[in-house]
Amino acid sequence: MTTLQTMLVNPDLSDATLRSWREFLVTLDVQDLGPYVGPTSAFFVMKWPTFSSAGKEDARACINYIVCDMGVKLGASLDEVVDLTSIPQLGAAQRTLATYRKAWGPPDQLEKILYRLASENVVVCMQALQELKAFMTVHQPKFTRSLASGDYFDPLIGRIVSALFAAACRDGEDADSIRTCAFECLGILGAVDPDRFELSSGEAKIVVWENFVEEAESFSFVLHLIADVLVGAFRSTSDIKYQGHLAFAIQELMRFCKFSPGLVGMPGSSSSSIPLKVRLRWDSLPKQMLGTLSPLLSSRYTLEAPPPKEANLPVYPTMKTYREWIQTWTTHLLTRTSGERANAIFNVFYPIVGDRDVGIVRHLLPHLVLHVLVSGQDDDVSNIRSELLAVLGDQIDADWHSTSDKKLLSAQVSFVVRFV
Repeated sequence: MTTLQTMLVNPDLSDATLRSWREFLVTLDVQDLGPYVGPTSAFFVMKWPTFSSAGKEDARACINYIVCDMGVKLGASLDEVVDLTSIPQLGAAQRTLATYRKAWGPPDQLEKILYRLASENVVVCMQALQELKAFMTVHQPKFTRSLASGDYFDPLIGRIVSALFAAACRDGEDADSIRTCAFECLGILGAVDPDRFELSSGEAKIVVWENFVEEAESFSFVLHLIADVLVGAFRSTSDIKYQGHLAFAIQELMRFCKFSPGLVGMPGSSSSSIPLKVRLRWDSLPKQMLGTLSPLLSSRYTLEAPPPKEANLPVYPTMKTYREWIQTWTTHLLTRTSGERANAIFNVFYPIVGDRDVGIVRHLLPHLVLHVLVSGQDDDVSNIRSELLAVLGDQIDADWHSTSDKKLLSAQVSFVVRFV
C-alpha cells in the first residue's frame, strides 16, 4: 500500500501505477487480497478526481474485481470497502455492495464505520470520518440522537467518542485534516453528558516490572511493540524512508525474539531446529499481521545513523515545539539505557525517534523513563525530575511564551510518564 499511495501522488506515474495495481490484485489469493480491500477502495475514492480517464478505468476495474468478482469469497474483508456512492462510475460496485449489506441496520452500519475509523491507515481513517459525519447528519440523524437519550446512553456513544478522541490525538501524516474532521463529528454529536456513558481508551497497556532482567517479560514487551505499535505504523505510512526505519526496528526486534525464516518455511531454511518456545511466541502474534512480518524474517536492513548530539538539560525550555521536545528528550534517554536486553530493544528506535510521526515516541517514552529511573545514576533521576518540573512550570509561568499546543501536549505526556 505504501508504494501505491506514494506513486499515485506523482501525476506522471499515476496511470502506470494503477495499471500495475490492477495486475497485482488479480494475482493474489483470496486470503492475500483481503488486507488490500479497504485501503485500496479508500485511496481510490479519495484520489478519484485526480485520475486521468485511463486511470479511472483501471481503478474502476480494480473495484469491480474486488466487489463484483471476489465479493462472495472475501467474506468479512468486504465490509472494509468504503462507501462508493459519491462516484457514479462505480455504480455497479456500489449496487453489488448494497445487495451484500441490505441486512445491515443503523447499528451495523455504525459498527463498520467505527472499525475503519480505528485503522492505522490515514486514508482509511479519513474516509471513515467523512462517512461518520454523513451518517450523523444525512443518513441517520434520528438514530444518532436516539443513542444519546435517556438516563444512560447507548454503549455506541462511548465507542463513538472514544474513536473520535483517538483520531483527534493522531500525529504524523495528514493529522491536521483528521483532527479537524474528528472535531466536526464531536460537534455534531453535541455535548453529551460523560456521566451517562463509559469511555475507554482501548489502548494496550503493559508495564515492565522486572526492568528487562527477566527474559520472558522482555519477550512479551517486544511482542507488544511489534503487534500493537510498529506493524500498524509500517502498514499505514506512505513515507518510504520512515517505512524503512520501521522495517529495521521490526526486523531487529524479531531477531531479539529468536524468530527465523524457518518459522514460515522459507526456501533454504529449516524448521526442525526451532525451539517450541520460539514457535509459541511466533504463533501468539495476530494472524493478520504475518503477511507483513514474514518477509522481514529474512530482510537485511541496516542502520547508518550518526551518534546523537549531547542535549542541554533540561531540554524543554530550549525547544520551540512539542515535537522537538519529545524527540530530543527521548533521544537523550536512549543514550542512558543500560543492560544487554534493554539496549537491544531500545536502540532500534534511534531512527524512528527523529521521524515526523511522534506517535511511537509518545508510546515508548514512559517505558524509557521508567527504565532509566530504575537503572540509571543519581544524575539521571535528577535530570528526569528537572525535565518534568520544567514542563509543569510552563503551565503557570507566563514568561516562557510557549505555544498552547506545546504546553498542552507536553503536560499530557508528563502526566502519563508520572503515572506509568
